[in-house]
Amino acid sequence: MVRRIALVLVLLAGVGAYAQPRLPLATQTPPRGTSHPEMMAFLTALAESCPWLELEVVGRSVEGREVPAVYMPPRENWCPEGATVMVFAQQHGDEPSGKEALLMLVHELCTVASPRAYAHLNLILVPMVNPDGNEVHTRRNSRHVDLNRNHAILTEPETRILRSLFNRYAPHVTLDVHEYSIRSWLAHGLIKDLGEQFDCISNPAIPPLLLDFARERLLWPTIQNARACGLKANRYLVAQDDPRQPVRHSTTDIDDGRNGFGIDCTLSFILEGPNGLSPEDRIWERAKYQLAFIERFLAVCDSAYADIVRVVGHARAERRAQLPAQVPIQADYTAASSCSLQVTIRSTRTLRDTTIVLPDYRNAPEVLRAVPPPAGYLVERPPEVLLTMVSAHGFPCEMLDRKLRLTVEEFRTTGVDTLRCEGRTTVVPAGHYRRAKKTFASGCLLLPVTGVSAAKLVQLMEPQSLYGLSHYEEFAQLYRGQTLPVYRVLSAKW
Repeated sequence: MVRRIALVLVLLAGVGAYAQPRLPLATQTPPRGTSHPEMMAFLTALAESCPWLELEVVGRSVEGREVPAVYMPPRENWCPEGATVMVFAQQHGDEPSGKEALLMLVHELCTVASPRAYAHLNLILVPMVNPDGNEVHTRRNSRHVDLNRNHAILTEPETRILRSLFNRYAPHVTLDVHEYSIRSWLAHGLIKDLGEQFDCISNPAIPPLLLDFARERLLWPTIQNARACGLKANRYLVAQDDPRQPVRHSTTDIDDGRNGFGIDCTLSFILEGPNGLSPEDRIWERAKYQLAFIERFLAVCDSAYADIVRVVGHARAERRAQLPAQVPIQADYTAASSCSLQVTIRSTRTLRDTTIVLPDYRNAPEVLRAVPPPAGYLVERPPEVLLTMVSAHGFPCEMLDRKLRLTVEEFRTTGVDTLRCEGRTTVVPAGHYRRAKKTFASGCLLLPVTGVSAAKLVQLMEPQSLYGLSHYEEFAQLYRGQTLPVYRVLSAKW
């Protein structure tokens, strides 16, 4: 009788294991990549069978496709003293390996690993930010917008979905997963395969405490752990078509998913894996490498969770209590930090790793211009696109319902300035501020510069900011004319 019961239990265990939802990639011969319907079916089935996974549709794309978020553990079981980590992938529809890696992670946590493998982390996972791009293998969304250049102005539903999640849960850590091209140095006989490339926040308005902690306590330990496990891993390098030209780390702009969240006093990171010759080329292998790196990153976060919570909490409290004396509005990776860097990549001749020296490696951005923050900004006749952006970011604001006389600084334009930073050209208004007393009518938008997002608001609203609204076509009407309808308010008494 005992043997029969044991046999039945074994058989039932086998049936249970067999009944677990299979990864979409595992059902494909050869693996081609997971479509949006396949992903939704898989996550729905997994949520029904896994008690430590919660699935929520957090919004819809331009074409109406669902964007899901996975919470592990379910929110009602979140660790109250733990660190909240948000990981999102496939902002670019033709970069699918991050999505596959997150689906593998969810599958492993539900079927293989302990349900509390990361006992001190509350995970928010968004495998597919750009479902419309995924379905047709295009970088941009269906309105032809690059989502990873939209986190400042938030015109797209997909970036507003991520921002809404961020505003709801204020994660201590975010990770944005991408792929990079390995072909840009082929003309020089090199395959630019640097393995998994990883980087942290870099905008100079982010508190130095966070910049240092991100680099020393999370970035380098993750890279070192990955290398110790046999993964090829490096800091993320942005290079031109010739390895002799300047090489830098990722942009300082706040329009991407790293600094876009990091500017709100968050430890934000980017992971880029090497892409294939096509979206499906070696997709299983590419995803497994990214999965392995993400797991090491989460393990480092889990071990450092108490310090993460403390440091992020301190930075946010300090920013709420006191504004910085100066907010950087222009920065670049200049020759001031130039040095040589030795890297290992592959030769097209031998298809083996070879070591080369990059002669102009610029390892840190230099602040080129900074301004003292005003008490607030006031905008006459605010366009709808600005109101939408302000609402999506969650900026404190007030629509004047009365006349108000204020001392302000108004910007008088004299032409345009052309900035050449980070390898791109940006045109901003040229001119100067002039102090004036001015009466404003009802219907003006008042934006106090206060709280955790104060530096972000300054970077967005200053007309000569490298990160500002002035160089987005959607906001061009605000930055034309002799006197701009965006004013710096000098006193908080309004």
